Amino acid sequence: MRLETRTPILFTLMAAVFMAGAVPLVTADSASALDCEPSDFVTGGGFIVFPNGAHGNFGVAGGCKNGAFWGHLEYVDHGSGLAPASAPTPFRVHGTEVIGYVSFDETTREFAGRAETNDPNHPTVTYCVRVTDNGEGQSGTGDFFGIELSNDSLFYFAFDTLVSGNIQPQKGNQPPNGVCFIPPP
Repeated sequence: MRLETRTPILFTLMAAVFMAGAVPLVTADSASALDCEPSDFVTGGGFIVFPNGAHGNFGVAGGCKNGAFWGHLEYVDHGSGLAPASAPTPFRVHGTEVIGYVSFDETTREFAGRAETNDPNHPTVTYCVRVTDNGEGQSGTGDFFGIELSNDSLFYFAFDTLVSGNIQPQKGNQPPNGVCFIPPP
């Protein structure tokens, strides 16, 4: 499990440009992220376990339906120690809007949006979620969940394979390629 708090990140819908000084490390085509072409969608739920034994529970869905981005996010960190000091335990994230949906590869989908948290210093945030379906019956060895939260800078980052749960892509066309979720080096 890799968990980390990092410094500034610039989110532009699904196009993220990470800067090291003035050198972009990763870019994605923002034009494809702005289009909501009919595509598949993904649903999932379950939990990951942090090194201290605390759980990160989630329920997600995202995609493009009827010409509009669609989805939801519910996430609860039950005491990982990664949440900002100002955040209560459990730290809660409730998605309020999906603003982009892309394909990272054949089994991985990413979607971004806006969310509310119960942290008084970060009441509204931008999120990026990455989910991967590595086959049925693969909990603990395959399916993946990751989440990044930012406002002016990235302040929360967690990801791992699921200990329990399932990620399930639903039938449809693969969405445009892109990336919003960048694991730390």
